[in-house]
Amino acid sequence: AVALDAARCVKDFIVNHQPLAAWGMDHHTGVWRQVLVRHGRGGDAMVVVQYSSNNAKEEEIQAAIAKMSVFLQGEAAAGRMKLSSLYVQEHNTISNKAGDDAKMVHVWGEEFFFESLLSLRFRISPASFFQVNTTGAEVLNGMIRDWAAAGDDQVVLDVCCGTGTIGICISSRAKKVVGIEMCVPAVVDAQANAAANNVTNCHFLAGKAEQKIKEAIEEHVPKGGSCVAVVDPPRDGLHKSVLSTLRKTPEIERIVYISCNHVNFVGQALALCSPNCGRYPGVPFEPVMARGVDLFPHTHHVELMVLLERGATLQRRRAAEGLG
Repeated sequence: AVALDAARCVKDFIVNHQPLAAWGMDHHTGVWRQVLVRHGRGGDAMVVVQYSSNNAKEEEIQAAIAKMSVFLQGEAAAGRMKLSSLYVQEHNTISNKAGDDAKMVHVWGEEFFFESLLSLRFRISPASFFQVNTTGAEVLNGMIRDWAAAGDDQVVLDVCCGTGTIGICISSRAKKVVGIEMCVPAVVDAQANAAANNVTNCHFLAGKAEQKIKEAIEEHVPKGGSCVAVVDPPRDGLHKSVLSTLRKTPEIERIVYISCNHVNFVGQALALCSPNCGRYPGVPFEPVMARGVDLFPHTHHVELMVLLERGATLQRRRAAEGLG
């Protein structure tokens, strides 16, 4: 209801209270492209309005944005929507999805809001990733913490860490957590989240995972030691170069893989678990456990968790199960 109310108010403004046209996908005409609404259990609502600057003068767009800010504040004051912050984003390419480097401009209100998860507090900014189903995410993160099973003497690599949610949630059961994320604003949020929760054993790196994994291993994992990797990629899965890096990094003996696209995971598993060969170099992982988490009720989507192991970690499991 929060998102729908905000969308209705933005639509009312665009249709009835300003002259600029909505975006036309077929011929790339118009200005207003889409509306993103992020809201938390505490009642905060962040609205991001995306626009194209190709089809109107800059002064016309800025005047409309200023007018929109006043209009939406009035709608919120009248109780027709919730609004704690307003952003706009300029996006001029054909794709509906703006790139990670597309600039967000803060127009009004708070710059971010906070959401609670497993008794921890997380800062949410417009571009940072955070699970939409917070209650389900608590179940998911609790399972990730248990499956990682790092202990006080082991490092966890949190690959595609976003705002640091997973890493911070499991930090109490690890020697150190190193988060790796391409989106720089998300890394800034992750650092702020760790500080806000008095978590001192989390370190975050901004950059490509295939480059930062090696850097993290060299700096934080003792020679001859092993570590755990937690990966939570977008729907397309990990890039093949990241999969290759995971396989060719012998220190990584356990992977907790979280997939929001279980069909796509088949190809990811093939890259991680196929026998050592020219196409898939490195000791293969073996899937030892899998479970689905219903993060998206009333849809056919499911969050898939798979535990993969190899090396001494897998041998210890087999011995404990009498399969050694």
